[in-house]
Parts: sequence; C-alpha cells; structure tokens
Amino acid sequence: MENKIVKPHKLPLVSVICTSYNHEHFLLQSLNSILEQEYGNLEIILVDNGSNDKSQELMELWYERNKGKLPLQIILRNTAINYCESFNEAFQQCRGKYLVDFSTDDKLMPKHIRFSVDVLENAPDAAAVFSDAWIIDKGKSKSFYKRKRKGELAEEVESGWIYEKVVAYHHILSPTMLMRSKVFEDLGMYDQDLAYEDFDIIVRMARKYRLCFSDHFGVEKMIHSMAFSKEQYKVRKSRLLPSTLKICQKIIEINRCVSENHALLKRVHYEWRQSLLSANFEVADGFLALAQKLHDQSVQFQLFRVWTRRRVDVSKLAIFLGWLQN
Repeated sequence: MENKIVKPHKLPLVSVICTSYNHEHFLLQSLNSILEQEYGNLEIILVDNGSNDKSQELMELWYERNKGKLPLQIILRNTAINYCESFNEAFQQCRGKYLVDFSTDDKLMPKHIRFSVDVLENAPDAAAVFSDAWIIDKGKSKSFYKRKRKGELAEEVESGWIYEKVVAYHHILSPTMLMRSKVFEDLGMYDQDLAYEDFDIIVRMARKYRLCFSDHFGVEKMIHSMAFSKEQYKVRKSRLLPSTLKICQKIIEINRCVSENHALLKRVHYEWRQSLLSANFEVADGFLALAQKLHDQSVQFQLFRVWTRRRVDVSKLAIFLGWLQN
C-alpha cells in the first residue's frame, strides 16, 4: 500500500543540493524532476561548479522561472573547485532536517523523497536511506539491484548495520540516498581532501549508524561521456583512484576486528586490480603497502605484487576486453 501524502505543514523540510558541471543536455529535465516530487516541503540550493558550456545560463533561467514556487538559492562559480568543498559550502545554507546530494545529470522519480522521508521518520536511529535506481546507458536501462522478471528483488538487499558490506562492496548507489542533515554535519561533512565523496561518507555513516533500504526506484542514473564516474579508472591518470586509496587507508584505522579487515581486503583486491588494469601504478604501490599491512598472504597478493613491481601495462587489452571503460 502506498503511503498517504501528509499535509505540507507537517512534513519535515528536505534540502536538495543540486550540483551541475557541464550538464547542459540534462540540466532542465533533472531540475524539473524536483518540481515533480510528490512532497510538499522542499528547499533547493542550485550550484554550478564552473561549467564552460551553457549550464549556468540554463540554471539561471530555471531559477528565475521557479523562484516563487519554493525556496531557492543559487551559487554560480567562475571556476570549478573541489566537489566536496563545493558541496560543504552549499550545505551551510541548508535548513532541512534531511538532505539530498543531487547531480543535475540524474533524474528523481516522483515518489522518491516522499518514500525516503517516510522510512527515516520511522527509523530515528538511522543516518540515511537508500533505494534502487534505473541505470541508463546508451538508451538501455537496468536496475542497480538484480530483479526478477515481474520486478521483485532477486534477493534481499542488506541494510541496517552494514559496515562490512559497504567496506567490501559497492553496495549502495549514492544518488539514491536521503541523509539526516544533523548526522552529516556531526560527521564533519564531506572530506575535502578527497576528490569524490560517496564511498567515504557511506563508510563513516555505516560505522556509527544504521542505513535503511527502501524498495522503490528513486533515481534514473545517467551514464554518459562527461559523467564524473568515468574518471574512476581512467588509464594512467585517474583523479579518483588516489582518493579511493586514501579512504581505504582511513578504514584500516577505524576497523575493530578481523572480519572488518577481511572486508577491507576484498575492497583492496578489487581496487588494486583496477589500478593495475588501468596502469595507475603509483596508486597500485599504495594498495600493495596496504595489503601488506593487512597481512595478505593470498595467491592474488603474490600475483598483484609482481605485476605492481614490473609495471606491466595491459590497459589497451583491458579496454578491448571490456574490463575497463575508456
């Protein structure tokens, strides 16, 4: 049964921080999806982080057309700054009990905020709620979590106290998250020493709080050539892999038991492999050191150690075989 819409004055305020960087082809559809939310108490902070296409012009136009409909603020940057710094600055303007980090190349589904707020209102000890999403790539769509033909989940999505799960695997698609603003602030917001935000904040939340799952489709996530995620395993010059290494180095300091170190080792093996496939060898050196610190004695460790030291570049083959996206 669907949740009933509560009268607007009874709804907790939700702050949506919308960040654009060269999103001219997606921006208006993305922003309009916020207006289409079946939720009556929103504030929107628009941020353009130094776009060099028409994004700023379109954002200003959208702001002027809609500033009388709901609380709106706008921040336009002349040049791009670190994403985490940009978001933290915008967060200082927020008044909402709950927070959404929204990229203007994605699209919110109409009931997303309504369903997500309902979950957190009934789980006061949880830091955030996440949901499923449609991944849109080259005109084709698939769900983030595996589903059966009739749409039901193929298996239960783990939620609650899932620290080890989020350390080991990409278990949560961050664009679907609705966060408790006070928790975000108490945790120190995004780490501005990092190039990207989601892995780190999810881990830090999961260390101290429950994370809830809501079985609905919250977001359409667009995969395109300008997507920030495309930088993750960029051959020989990834901007994001060094931050992934830093996060893993932070995790080992907050782990409390052997099973948590085993979870971290699963992540290290994956990211180390990706570093090697993409020929980011300096980052691979860091994962080698971290694996040694975790007392890794696996066959995989022996293979990756030799590969790391010999600097064998297989990136072209990896792209050809589909192990990396170029």
